[in-house]
Amino acid sequence: MTLASRPALAFTGQCSVSNALSGNLSHPLPAGTNCGMSPLTWCNLSGTNQLWPRTAMFPSTTFTSACGAPGVGSVWTCGNQSLLASLQGTLSIQCKINGKNVTLNAALFGEQIGAGLLNAAAFAPNNYSKTLSQVQSMTQTIWLSKPKDQSAAQQALDTLTTQLAPLNINT
Repeated sequence: MTLASRPALAFTGQCSVSNALSGNLSHPLPAGTNCGMSPLTWCNLSGTNQLWPRTAMFPSTTFTSACGAPGVGSVWTCGNQSLLASLQGTLSIQCKINGKNVTLNAALFGEQIGAGLLNAAAFAPNNYSKTLSQVQSMTQTIWLSKPKDQSAAQQALDTLTTQLAPLNINT
């Protein structure tokens, strides 16, 4: 009797937690293969010692210390939630418009920026198309903006979310 042997991790040209953790030494991923993990995948890995150590960030790292806080004089206010909380969709962001603090829908923004920061730190430049400094710079561009109304403020968050979401897809 002969048994066929199959590799435990088949190479498909896509990244997964399994091949990201193994380093995929038998079939290295070519440069340009996206290894961007989804926000949920990063959440699921938060209680383990897997992938997070590569990023030099921890689940308890605050979102603003990972991406940069709005500066003095900014019309933006970002909550002090952890990176894990942002990945779970609980980030709070306000923008002062016409003298009033307006609360924005920041759930998807927090999820995708959080995942983008971690993915960039873990996989750039070869297997994630944005570097950590690029993701941080994209966020800083928002903190420096002065939207004229609530719609423009929300659009700023949504635009960046839309740019990163297609990169944060692997599980």
